[in-house]
Amino acid sequence: MKKFLLVLVGVLFTFTVSSQEEKKNLYSGGMLILQPGMTITSNEHQDIRHMSTAVGGILRLYFCNYLTAGLYGGSQKTNYPTAGSKNSYFNLGYGGVFFGYSQQIHKFRYTASLYAGMGAISNLHVSSQAENNLTDADLYKVSTFLYSPIFSVDYALTRRIYATCQVVCLTGKYNASRFYNPVFQLGLLFSR
Repeated sequence: MKKFLLVLVGVLFTFTVSSQEEKKNLYSGGMLILQPGMTITSNEHQDIRHMSTAVGGILRLYFCNYLTAGLYGGSQKTNYPTAGSKNSYFNLGYGGVFFGYSQQIHKFRYTASLYAGMGAISNLHVSSQAENNLTDADLYKVSTFLYSPIFSVDYALTRRIYATCQVVCLTGKYNASRFYNPVFQLGLLFSR
């Protein structure tokens, strides 16, 4: 997987360097700062449908006038209540590659792409606790394949700084069920 990513970045860099004469953006990357979302899944004990928060980042390379590819990743955290505690959580860390279509019209850049990558899930389900002591809890750790569409609109604040608004729906398999994590993301991208 690492070799594939290195080859992909090398090929994309070659396309990008060859198109430098056009005076268009070569790449943009930055932090996705505000990421409210919703985790929808279930474990052996209950359905989980609760708000999530996150932090993450994206690096987009632009080539062949309308194509984009790059790296995308982050970490989602969902705290949810159970019958015996309010300290249960569902964490998802993920990273991977995406490929798609991007077009800049005046100060706006519109992008639609598909993401695929790996993720690690950590789910602490607390059935009961006495003050700070867990009396009945289960910890699940799972690796999973993730995929998602990524739709974004970027607005040029300056020639090099863009505000971005993204919508994704991370989808994968968790134990015997699927999980979905639709997320609305706001952030800043630095462009060249």
